[in-house]
Amino acid sequence: MAYLILLKSPDGTNQGERVNLAQDLVVLGRSPEECDIVLPLNAVSRKHAQISYESGTHHIEDLNSRNKTFVNNKQIAGRTPLKDGDGVKICDFLYCYRDESKQVVKSNLLELPKDLRKFDESTDLNANEDFSSTTVEATLNRGLASNFLETQPSEKLRAILHISAALSKTLDIKLLLPQIADELFAIFRQADRCFIIQLDETNNQLIPVVMKTRRPMPGGDRFSRTIVRKCLESLQSYLSEDASSDANVGLAQSIAEFRIRSVMCVPLATQDGQPLGVIQLDSQDRTKKFNQEDLKLLVCVANQASVSLENARLHESLVKQQKLEEENKAATKVQRGFLPQKFPKLLGYTFYAHYLAARTVGGDYYDFIELNDGRVAVLLGDVSGKGVPAALLMARLSGEARVCILTQKTVGQAITKLNEQLMQANLEDRYVTLAAVVIDAEKNEITMVNAGHLSPWIYRHAEQKLEKCFDKDTGDFPIGWVPGFEYSEHKFVLGEGDSFIMFTDGIEDAQPANGVRFGTERVQSTIEQTTVTAGPLTAKDIGTLLIKAVQTHAAGHPQFDDIALVCFGRVDKDYVTTASSTKY
Repeated sequence: MAYLILLKSPDGTNQGERVNLAQDLVVLGRSPEECDIVLPLNAVSRKHAQISYESGTHHIEDLNSRNKTFVNNKQIAGRTPLKDGDGVKICDFLYCYRDESKQVVKSNLLELPKDLRKFDESTDLNANEDFSSTTVEATLNRGLASNFLETQPSEKLRAILHISAALSKTLDIKLLLPQIADELFAIFRQADRCFIIQLDETNNQLIPVVMKTRRPMPGGDRFSRTIVRKCLESLQSYLSEDASSDANVGLAQSIAEFRIRSVMCVPLATQDGQPLGVIQLDSQDRTKKFNQEDLKLLVCVANQASVSLENARLHESLVKQQKLEEENKAATKVQRGFLPQKFPKLLGYTFYAHYLAARTVGGDYYDFIELNDGRVAVLLGDVSGKGVPAALLMARLSGEARVCILTQKTVGQAITKLNEQLMQANLEDRYVTLAAVVIDAEKNEITMVNAGHLSPWIYRHAEQKLEKCFDKDTGDFPIGWVPGFEYSEHKFVLGEGDSFIMFTDGIEDAQPANGVRFGTERVQSTIEQTTVTAGPLTAKDIGTLLIKAVQTHAAGHPQFDDIALVCFGRVDKDYVTTASSTKY
């Protein structure tokens, strides 16, 4: 009979509960109506995973869940066979898979007292792993220390208390671990070497952070990776009282190579069973052996060290997060400095702008540039990508675009020059879509270049309708695509009360949790339907109306893309915009 045993639950209830896998298909998930094993937690998907039985073997399969399914702390992909003793983790639920027909009886294993084990014999996740007949195994139990210390001689008790006090005073592991090694040498006088080894999860390497020898010896800094790997993989402590007679061939070869006579290796792990590293002590003297009492004591030290290591890592992560937040705030402040802080003063025109990055910094960009002849250039662009890389290119674009606009005779020549400069910069797969317009207030004429950007709109005051400046087939290549390309100009005339609307694709791509985009149609309907009830709209009315509609549509769902929007329009000829420009 195969079954699951609940080892851990979010609220600690029902631990030890046994669920028989009597059906050929068992579904696990949050839904009581659709699942055989119900896991009442929001992080669990409605139908999270299933266990099927075929040809004498149970297989587990993730059902496209949000938070995935793990076997022995590894995310599964596709149907994965289960072995006796495997750990199955779904969010904060941890099960042990047991198959009575395939369990191995370890008659020669020297068992430690029951209080030294994390799980009893029926729930040992590694019951099918046998180190050797001279090996003692135990898993970490943080409730052990207080009971065990009551039975220890005063010398060892003082050492444990000393280590405990030291662990509680610092979060600096670099200072703490060498002190632990010194104390272990004082406790275990038969030890010739002490290693504290951490697991680098990034590249799966074992890094000896502390190496201590009682006296100089050849190869004293080398340790048995075989023993350490076994200890980490099983999360079980290892003791070989007489290493020379160890029955495990692989371990025996490793031990012989390092001339080890007796060895203890104890895992360091987080509360949820994630391996952190090991503590290993060994002796090269045949007469100086470690015993079960020594292993109990070392497990006590490892329990305390594991808690301190985990706390130190959490503290380090918090410090890094705080530093990152400070850097992000600084980056946001710098990027805002590239955006205009006020609107241009152009007689008879009003302006509105809104900018909001999807992340701390973004790649959308806009600018107002007052020309020497009284005209005003308005630029709005979208750098491919998001985050810091896009923001860096946006910073470069803002400077070079301003120079090109101010030094070239026409907006078409300016964008052609800008394209050449960015092509020479070797942007690789990055590019910029850009809408650039020059406003001639005397003629009420707009001259525009569209470099692969979304078509702007013109709100016609008289008809109270929106019209697109370009159809899908109109517009030139994005900047950074084609070297030597000459960008064309297009002219539009604004009547009294008309407004010109430009935005990046963050407007149309905004979506709620169901994935329905705001889209082009909603842009048009939002404005035209409002004019039916509210009458003619100004540039500011249109801008605030669109932003509010996008936010309402998204319904609090995280922003998918950066948003930049610029509106300007004709008003009374004596009107001059004086308000600050942007909303962040």
